[in-house]
Amino acid sequence: TGTLNVAEMAPALFTANSDGKGAPAAYAVRVKADNSQSTEAVAQFDAAQNKFVPAPITLGAAEDQVILVLFGTGIRYYSSMNKVSAKIAGVDVPVDYAGPQGQYVGLDQVNIRIPRSLIVGGEVDLVLTVDGKPSNPVRVHVR
Repeated sequence: TGTLNVAEMAPALFTANSDGKGAPAAYAVRVKADNSQSTEAVAQFDAAQNKFVPAPITLGAAEDQVILVLFGTGIRYYSSMNKVSAKIAGVDVPVDYAGPQGQYVGLDQVNIRIPRSLIVGGEVDLVLTVDGKPSNPVRVHVR
């Protein structure tokens, strides 16, 4: 016998270390001015710490767009897209997509555009909020 807490929604972001902390299970998509695209890792393995840590996301040229593609669960059943938001280092960032990943049943995806104003020198928290409920914070490094 026990108590069970049932919530309508509980957004959670997956992490590279599978512990809900640190670097996200994600990748970045760089879109250049000519619309060519490339993908980049946002986590790298640190042998000294024996875990994944955030890899720097370099925003590059002024005309480049960088989209962070995150994976998680408990995200897709939001009431409206207006109720999905994200903050990096406490700053609101645009969420372009939140919903089913499309290939794997039950996997949710969130696409976040990283604005140039977020060039920082170290690791910062990223928090997704869906219908007023925050996800676990993950760490990213934007430069």
